[in-house]
Amino acid sequence: MKVIGKHTAEAQKTRQLEDVISRKDKEIRDIKRECAEQFKAIKDLCFINDYGDRSMKLRKIYEIASDNFSALVKDMVITDTPKQTHQCKIIELPTTDQSNR
Repeated sequence: MKVIGKHTAEAQKTRQLEDVISRKDKEIRDIKRECAEQFKAIKDLCFINDYGDRSMKLRKIYEIASDNFSALVKDMVITDTPKQTHQCKIIELPTTDQSNR
């Protein structure tokens, strides 16, 4: 078994990789937390007792979903570099005639 010294190039490279992994793990946790908050907002909207205007709730749910979808796609497109081989597949959200936009 080979022992790596603290100040060798291998040890420094290992430390850098561990730092990158740690930052990516934190980023993933933050994204999961943000998604959970948005899903909670959608869930809460579904249980609001506003019997008069169902379309208002649906419009708000659509806004939450489309804003977060757009942000995620934008983030994927920006962070992908030409060196990476994977492509993001953009899924278009369906539009309805009920939209006021």
